[in-house]
Amino acid sequence: MREKIKKFLSSLFYQNRVPSSIIFYGREGIGKKELGFELAMALLCLENKYPPCGSCDSCRHMEDFKQKKTEELKFYGEDKRGKKVYLYLRGDHPDFIYLAPEKAEIKIDQIRGVKDFAYLTPALSKRKVIFIEPAEAMNPYAQNALLKVLEEPPEDTHFILITSQLQKMLPTVKSRSFLIEVPPLTQEELKALTGIEDPLILELAEGSINMAKKLREDKELLNTAKHILEGDVLTLYKKALEVEKWEQERQYLLLRLIQTLLHKRYMESRSYEDKKALDIASLGLEYLSKGIRLSLLLFQIRGGNKNVLHKGTLSGYKQDTSG
Repeated sequence: MREKIKKFLSSLFYQNRVPSSIIFYGREGIGKKELGFELAMALLCLENKYPPCGSCDSCRHMEDFKQKKTEELKFYGEDKRGKKVYLYLRGDHPDFIYLAPEKAEIKIDQIRGVKDFAYLTPALSKRKVIFIEPAEAMNPYAQNALLKVLEEPPEDTHFILITSQLQKMLPTVKSRSFLIEVPPLTQEELKALTGIEDPLILELAEGSINMAKKLREDKELLNTAKHILEGDVLTLYKKALEVEKWEQERQYLLLRLIQTLLHKRYMESRSYEDKKALDIASLGLEYLSKGIRLSLLLFQIRGGNKNVLHKGTLSGYKQDTSG
């Protein structure tokens, strides 16, 4: 399927029909960004080739961009009050910028910076490319500001948006863009790309390179997910407290893994309990970045109040009061 997408992009490229705005969407970690970046390189390639030639000055600048650390690429400007603000990532290529959140959100000041860039004349290549990832990080104000550019885009400028949560994109932004769904990698593709042989890891990764690598590197993730879903209530309590101390990215990976295990279990059991637990895990993934208490969510996944009594006492576990 990936080759079909590349063949389709190649056809658009050589017919000079690449849309001014393209959204690559699909599950996280399946190679959307890589597909989009390759297209960006091709649009800027001085040899006008897709895939890009890889050896012209433009391609060399783009390859250098991928190798540099984020801090080296940060570009700053000023807001309306003259205050210094982070705008986007920019390397040595004068016709390429990478719009990414500084923390969790892409804000309207960043889009203003993008608009200024969009109307500049290309300096090295024939075109300019504005790369936005993750596009769902744009708040509604930022998306509405971007929409004004998408409605009347400069002829020499292309927008490439990458998102794992298409539902968070405004309908008006989606309607002004060409949508390309990127499917998950097959287990054979994952195996070839990562060298991972473990069939359980390949299955649980669900087509995601990132998840496959994390499961290989972080053995505790899978063990913790199993303990939370299958352990007794005391084990659940201990593990729930442990994961509260994890970094948010690791908590997110754990929740994704729990969601995958629950989905697998639900497909076998078709039980109401498993469906409810799956819905809670999915909701947790959406709201984790907004400060929900992960330990409480994990108890809800395991059955909610039947596992927790008031004042923090565990049901099914008698505390030792012998002193």
